[in-house]
Amino acid sequence: MIGRRRNLSIERRELVIEVRSDRDVRVDHYLFHNMSWRSRNRVQTLIREGRVTVNGRPAKPSRRVRHGDVVTIRLSSGTGVPDDYDTRSFPTLYEDPWLLALDKPAGILVHPVGRHVYDTLINYLHHRYHASGPANKSIVPRLCHRLDRDTTGLLVVAKDLYVHREVSRQFEGRHLEKSYLALAHGDVDPEKTMIDRAIGIGRSLDQALTNGVRRASRTSLEVLERYGSFTLLRASPETGRQNQIRIHLAAIGHPIAGDRRFGAPAPPPGFPGRYLLHSERLRLYHPRLKCEIELEAPLPPDFQSALAILGSKSAIETSSG
Repeated sequence: MIGRRRNLSIERRELVIEVRSDRDVRVDHYLFHNMSWRSRNRVQTLIREGRVTVNGRPAKPSRRVRHGDVVTIRLSSGTGVPDDYDTRSFPTLYEDPWLLALDKPAGILVHPVGRHVYDTLINYLHHRYHASGPANKSIVPRLCHRLDRDTTGLLVVAKDLYVHREVSRQFEGRHLEKSYLALAHGDVDPEKTMIDRAIGIGRSLDQALTNGVRRASRTSLEVLERYGSFTLLRASPETGRQNQIRIHLAAIGHPIAGDRRFGAPAPPPGFPGRYLLHSERLRLYHPRLKCEIELEAPLPPDFQSALAILGSKSAIETSSG
């Protein structure tokens, strides 16, 4: 895989790859399946922007490459390498030689996108771990799943290629249990319900519900506490679509507090300037330890403060289960 051992904390302007495929394949497909740190959309954007050449000539997504072709990718320096790689850290909830669980704060992307090339969480982890393995063997952190920029809480990262593959399959196949806490607008009824609605990708609720390809999506909801104008929910997605919980709650008329993108009104005074969604719990099978492990992330202070403003009786209890 291209970049399998690349250190994402080191600035690079260009990536040159010699194709080693044993069959002809579209260049966009080849790059997506072999660039471990790029999404399909990002690969296609790089090509459309003229950043990808094959044997020195600009490539189109449909350009076919074969064994021996040379693909050059011009990388963006974006916002540059941050100066706090050595000083910034993220709370560790669990760690063993193969797996790492972090308590992700709000306001940071988990992987490079757009101009954020070196200042994402995975960049910091590469700086921390890449050369720290036994006998100078590099540890290359790999995300097992993703959280949005302002979603807080549990994020699982593999330090072993085998563990990354096996845990990622659990996320993709929904062979694990995970739940989120969400503060939603309005009085959500009933106490427990299932949202079963196909969604797509969009910059607004209307786009997510009507534009492009929509895929079956299911989210179960459980009411934890009511405040009249808001409801604290435990949301458990049974599918893993982008922005799924945010879109589903907005679709039933109860957008997450602060989620202006999907139709929430301005938050009350004293609320944080972000949407209140927290990755709370996760139960997965550890492929090296051969057993299930259960992980939990405490509710962040700004979320607790919002509950306190609403008069929550369980702000502290909610943070500890």
